[in-house]
Amino acid sequence: MQKIKLELKDKPLEPLMKGRSLMITPKKIVLSFFILFLLLVVLYFWKEIGFLIKPPSLEISQPSTDITINQDKFKIIGKTNPFAIVTINGEELYIDKEGKFEKEISLSGGLNTLQIEAKNRFGKTNTIIRRIIYNPAP
Repeated sequence: MQKIKLELKDKPLEPLMKGRSLMITPKKIVLSFFILFLLLVVLYFWKEIGFLIKPPSLEISQPSTDITINQDKFKIIGKTNPFAIVTINGEELYIDKEGKFEKEISLSGGLNTLQIEAKNRFGKTNTIIRRIIYNPAP
């Protein structure tokens, strides 16, 4: 018997589409929508839980910093969450439906320390302290 030696001179054909992983299939579309849905649900719950565990926002627009004045009355103006309870040195203030508040206070001579506190219904507080020095005009 004679042995026949086969030689392949041509290379085998390569597949025409190498990158099949980039093809869009119904399975990949459904998986993408499912992942997007889960991400939105997680973000929603993160926002809701953040509302429960974070203290209310508190912004004091007047006075913006510690100041020295020569008037015996001064108006405190600020903004917080509409459902927060705001107190200045323990005295509760009225808040409108947008969360804005203001209070005119009488100052005593010298250093006046104001503790402005916003508290939500879960007991979380945010406190800002302002110091106002009152120098009566001679």
